[in-house]
Amino acid sequence: MPKTETAIDKYFGALTESYDAIIGAIKAGNERGFRVSNNLLAEAQRGQRESVALGKQFAADPTDIGAFYRTAMESTTKAQGRALELARQMFDELSESRSEARETIEKVVKAQRTAGEAAVEAVRDVASVTVERVRTGVGRVTGQAEEAPAKAENTAKKAAAAFAE
Repeated sequence: MPKTETAIDKYFGALTESYDAIIGAIKAGNERGFRVSNNLLAEAQRGQRESVALGKQFAADPTDIGAFYRTAMESTTKAQGRALELARQMFDELSESRSEARETIEKVVKAQRTAGEAAVEAVRDVASVTVERVRTGVGRVTGQAEEAPAKAENTAKKAAAAFAE
């Protein structure tokens, strides 16, 4: 027989969904930051190596200004290309971040709505059980109160009969 989901199960399930959405967004942001940092470091390393190569070329033949100038221009062009690529990646990552943030907010809002509905349902369940128990208790007390005069009369008759004998 399948187990029915209670309001408490729904409530904690919704909280879990909400926390999972937030943690997922944090993980995605962490991965995005790692990708950006990794690319930034790789490009910095490439730039550093090109600068060293340019310095070596100049040190090897300081009189060949034409070759040095061409190499310097190529290095500058490559650096500009790398800078543009990093900027493009940053814009892509920001766009992805915005989409993920919107999805996360939607998930959290949906989960919180579900949690709120489950909490209301749980309160209704508790209230209906409490009302039923109060009615049962009141019914017992009322029944006993109605029977008490009859029992007292019977007891009085028995006592009078026993006294009369």
